[in-house]
Amino acid sequence: MPSDNTAFRLIGQTIGGCKIKKLLGTGGMGAVYLATQLSLNKEVALKILDERWAAHERHVEGFLREARLAAKLEDEHIIQIYDVGTDGNYNFIVMQFARGENLKDRLRRGPLDVEEALAYIEGVARGLSAAHSHTIVHRDIKPGNLVIGEDGIIKILDFGLARLEEGEKDKSQGQFMGSVAYMAPEQSEYMPVDARTDLYSLGVTAYQCFTGTLPYRGENNFDLIVKHHCEEPPAPSVVRHDIPLTLSRVVLRMLAKNPAERYANIDDVLLDLKLVRRHQLPAAPEPWSKRPLNPHPVDLTGVKSEEIYRNALKKQRALFTEGRPVVPMRELMPKMGIVYKASNDPDLVPASFLEVKGGEKRMPLAFVAMKGFELRDIKGDFEYAERFRIFNHDERLVIRVKGQKPLNIVDVQRLFDLLEALPADFRNIAVALEPDYSAQGSDIRWVVDTYNILDKRGCTFTLIVGSMENHTTFVNLGIDSHIKLELELERTASISLERMKPEESEPERAIGEDSGYFKAEDEPDLTPSAWALVGQIRELLSSNEPIEAARAWRRLTAEGLSPAQLHTLHDLKESIYNALLSEGKEAYEADDFETATERFNLLIDLEPGRYEGHFYKGLLLKADGKLEYAQAFLTQAILAAPDEAELFYHRAIVRSRVDDLEGALRDLDMCLTHNPRLVNAYYNRAKLHKRMGRDDLSKRDLVMYERLSGKKVSRKTSPPATRPPSRAVEPEK
Repeated sequence: MPSDNTAFRLIGQTIGGCKIKKLLGTGGMGAVYLATQLSLNKEVALKILDERWAAHERHVEGFLREARLAAKLEDEHIIQIYDVGTDGNYNFIVMQFARGENLKDRLRRGPLDVEEALAYIEGVARGLSAAHSHTIVHRDIKPGNLVIGEDGIIKILDFGLARLEEGEKDKSQGQFMGSVAYMAPEQSEYMPVDARTDLYSLGVTAYQCFTGTLPYRGENNFDLIVKHHCEEPPAPSVVRHDIPLTLSRVVLRMLAKNPAERYANIDDVLLDLKLVRRHQLPAAPEPWSKRPLNPHPVDLTGVKSEEIYRNALKKQRALFTEGRPVVPMRELMPKMGIVYKASNDPDLVPASFLEVKGGEKRMPLAFVAMKGFELRDIKGDFEYAERFRIFNHDERLVIRVKGQKPLNIVDVQRLFDLLEALPADFRNIAVALEPDYSAQGSDIRWVVDTYNILDKRGCTFTLIVGSMENHTTFVNLGIDSHIKLELELERTASISLERMKPEESEPERAIGEDSGYFKAEDEPDLTPSAWALVGQIRELLSSNEPIEAARAWRRLTAEGLSPAQLHTLHDLKESIYNALLSEGKEAYEADDFETATERFNLLIDLEPGRYEGHFYKGLLLKADGKLEYAQAFLTQAILAAPDEAELFYHRAIVRSRVDDLEGALRDLDMCLTHNPRLVNAYYNRAKLHKRMGRDDLSKRDLVMYERLSGKKVSRKTSPPATRPPSRAVEPEK
């Protein structure tokens, strides 16, 4: 590390076309300055390689090579590199200057709330995804290398530079130039380093963001190295009780000692973070059958950790030199004297860790969950995690959500924790929403995952809603098609409408005399006002006014119709849907996007579980250049109709335009899986393979295109442009 005196000498000088203004910091590789790029009159960060490294040509070559490689990365979560080169005796990198504070300083100011921590970790993961797609491994992810901009976006610093530091580390001398507190086990042993190394360092950073503390502590670097190899950290939830267990298992999977037990890649981490943010259950499996929440720590009392590490490294070096399989240190060190602390504390599992509150007394969930829906020694309700009340009613366990605010990220994950920790003998469970609960479309995600959790346990699940508005919301979301939905209205008086007696009314008259509609024998029993709306809808459809018919349907569903009554009116709803779809497609094909948008918005409101509205809305947004929104709507269409090939085809086009080439390729693969004769998919996949340097695969797809289309295509020829067919999705024959 250069001394401050050496670093300060360069202030005021011009290097690489940048006039140095002040020193920002120093590190093992050199110093970083705030400078002005004179040609553009722009503030930049200027990194200058330390003289100690610059004295060796191979170090300089590595410095410049890695910087040029990192300069290819373009992502909002990565500090951009503008220039790299040599000016006299100075080797420099010109980088984006991001105003803000680094995550290390932010953590010193106090703990992060869960959603803030999630946002930062997801941002870093997105930056790593961009780097890993170019086969660049950072190798030194830590809070000090992450800066939070004034816009709140977190960015990764020093991409590619840690590779040189790793390569120059002298393991025989124990000189660790990386950040040992965040270093993956394989970085300090004779094991290969790959993209999963960054996952481990991100896991340490995530642990610190969620808990405010590091997973491992030691008196020196060798203590830390031993713990990285041999000690399992306590679950983040144990350190900070408001961290859900589901989040703990995401972090602990990143922290697996064996790289093969971590996530396979950073995109899998992003998927789990996205699931958590979207109020869904992460895919990371529960680890509690293999390790408790509070594993025994390594006991380094009287242990010379440096000696154990050197001996283990020597053993690995011998195996490596002889060309024999290298035994990981996590297996070697316990044979060399590493032991674990004894403890009288019981091993914690979710049921003994999660607490409920009965009256003023808190107790583990395991103490009160009993067979036969009886509560041991304590009567009444129990509170759990502030938002939930647990009690028995009508031979089932009811979990009531308190308050009117929609469940947030932490609430949902705490609910999942509870459901997964309940004893297996609970066979009938309901989640109840208060009458004033404000149901949102996103609620369907946690409801469906709740159903999936309980279904795997052979447990029945019922969703109880306390208002007709919420009941209608969930019915419109299609939730009652596979989940039992109950309406629980709290009333002080029961009000009912008596049916008109036949002798007191006209035959088969179901509504008032001014309604103009007669009820047929096979039609459902509805209130007079509901029948008036049914008649109005039919008249509007007959006069070709589907928009007004859709609005009348919305008023009809607010009448409090039962699912059975709504089902009998399915044909009427289908008529509205088809009329809107027809008008929307006609407007779309005539480039009348305003009219088309209105129709497709109503389609989505009318039937959010069907794909056509989402599909055409995605196409409209694609045509308008709003590609991120287009991708979101096309994704919703795919979720509704995962077997429709053309949905994947159009999302692939959108993804290719935002340079998500891997995602576009996956979509075209799925498209051709569902419809192997969709010829343009072969052509576009050939173009993608060509862009990605896979010429052999590109040629293969072009051959398939020519064979199926009957056309010979030169390398400069594009296939005929296609619009979506007159039906919502009609793959090419």
